[in-house]
Formats: sequence, C-alpha cells, structure tokens
Amino acid sequence: MKGYIKGKNIILLESIPDNFKEGDRVDISIDPLPESDYSFPTFELGIKDEYLDREKIYESNKDIL
Repeated sequence: MKGYIKGKNIILLESIPDNFKEGDRVDISIDPLPESDYSFPTFELGIKDEYLDREKIYESNKDIL
C-alpha cells in the first residue's frame, strides 16, 4: 500500500482490504521514496532519438536553401 505522512498521521491512498477489521494487529514497513530532482512535476517530451541526430537536422535544412 502507498500513502503519505501528514503531521503525525499516515494517509493511505488505497482502501484497507475487507478481511482486516478494527483491532487487528498488523506489521507496518515504511520506506521513503527517492526524492525527485525537481520540486515540481515534470514530464517526458517524447522527442525521437532520430530527431536529435545532427546529420538529420542539417540534412533537412539543405532542402530549404
């Protein structure tokens, strides 16, 4: 299960399975997720590797000149 810490509480992002009931004893394992490189959300640009090829870039400009 995944969740996050808010104050001194753990907020679960999923519902607890129905086979657990109040008073059940459980083991909890907490692992911090690796921090992202940026403090804001990022996304992949989706640029194809072939468009990063220098020859392909300059080859397409020859047709324009």
